[in-house]
Amino acid sequence: MVECEEAAMRWRNVILDFDGTLVESQSVFVSCANELGDAFGYGRIEPGPELREKDSREVLVRALGLLPEQVPCWAEKFNVLLSRSMERAATVKGMREVLAALRKDHWIGIVTSNEEETVRHILTRDSFEPVDFIWPDAPIFEKERAIEGLITKQALSPEETVYIGDEVRDIDACRKVGIKIIAVSWGFNSEAVLRRKEPDYLVQAPIELLTLLDVSWH
Repeated sequence: MVECEEAAMRWRNVILDFDGTLVESQSVFVSCANELGDAFGYGRIEPGPELREKDSREVLVRALGLLPEQVPCWAEKFNVLLSRSMERAATVKGMREVLAALRKDHWIGIVTSNEEETVRHILTRDSFEPVDFIWPDAPIFEKERAIEGLITKQALSPEETVYIGDEVRDIDACRKVGIKIIAVSWGFNSEAVLRRKEPDYLVQAPIELLTLLDVSWH
């Protein structure tokens, strides 16, 4: 693990996940999944601690019981419902101030499976400062493609780029792309699940992101 001073000097670019990292979206995720239950023949799931112990594939295969051939169609329909429903999701307390502080010295991008219009609406609604770039409609299970696409399009240096995310699949994607990841414990996956995947860094509260990146709050 590098020291904070070294990290702050190296990381000029910060890419953030949206669902679970910037917005509290578990209840919206569950609602959308349950709305598709009848069409795909599975029962209801409930938000809560048990759901946070599973990664996304486990939710689909074990909790929902989807067959492999059903997943692409389910994911397409789910993304449409999610974008329509995300407007009711609350942003994570403290993240507005964190992004405002990061914007002073960092390039900020967002990777999301949501539509860009939805993301911008939520950020504007909750008085977030504008971000530099949004990469929308990211595939649920191929997030590395979206991260690579964003890095390539914006000509970012992987060594100067760090990702902030809340899921096991974020950790896996960053390893494939070759960038560092800061996992956050308040999102889709629990701290215990994230720790088992050994992310480069793990934080329990938004303000810790500024400490790690050696950024002043004010």
